[in-house]
Amino acid sequence: MTYPVEIPAADRHKLLALFLDCPYDRVLIDSVLEGHFGRAYADSLANPNAARLDSGAFTMLGGNPIAAGVKDLLRLAPISYVTPQTVEWRIVLEDEFGARMLVLPFTNFSPMALDQAHLAGLIKTLPSAFELKRIDRTLAEQLLVDMENEYFFENFHSIDDFLGRGIGYCILHQNKIVSAATSMAQSQQAIDIEIETVADYRKQRLGTVVGAKLVAHCLEQGIEPCWLAANEASERLAIRLGYVSGDRYETLAIQE
Repeated sequence: MTYPVEIPAADRHKLLALFLDCPYDRVLIDSVLEGHFGRAYADSLANPNAARLDSGAFTMLGGNPIAAGVKDLLRLAPISYVTPQTVEWRIVLEDEFGARMLVLPFTNFSPMALDQAHLAGLIKTLPSAFELKRIDRTLAEQLLVDMENEYFFENFHSIDDFLGRGIGYCILHQNKIVSAATSMAQSQQAIDIEIETVADYRKQRLGTVVGAKLVAHCLEQGIEPCWLAANEASERLAIRLGYVSGDRYETLAIQE
């Protein structure tokens, strides 16, 4: 019988092969495997056949979905969100969670057509009454108060961790943060983007400006700015920035 074992950061390279062909949640997967954040578990440390990665609210599963220890990995701790990487993993999840699964559709957008000149033009459209700033410690702490969005720094240990390896920009109006874009998750090569604008300031394209600034920074630094859209507003913003719509997939929310 096999039991789940936690894999320390120094040994997570042993799990690389299990996630090599996983197309979804790549930034989260790579961040955990690189040892930046989250926790990793497998059915064996010496010879892993199946593994589970947890990062923030998301769980990623890789390896052999019919390995002996898979059920134990699924039941190790509650799962909030998980994306089946293959049809076989979808079958396993359906068998385990059944009617508790709520399907959430996502669209993956490609950054291959992004253009710095286009992004620079968008940034220049910011009205003069607003300020666009890089997020530092003071603004990071203010962001948590002004916007109360738990996802901006979700996959970082702390504000210090975010400032050390994350990226973020915000827009201020009368000294209040009204729109922000951050790397809500970050690996060595890529980020997942989180953008939000305060309700009273929407439809002024502030999200476009702050998003363009974050994406432009990524392109300058050779970082892939990944864009995953869960709604039409996010899809429209991605296209406005210059992304190209890609494949659609489903993430499962596991209800209590």
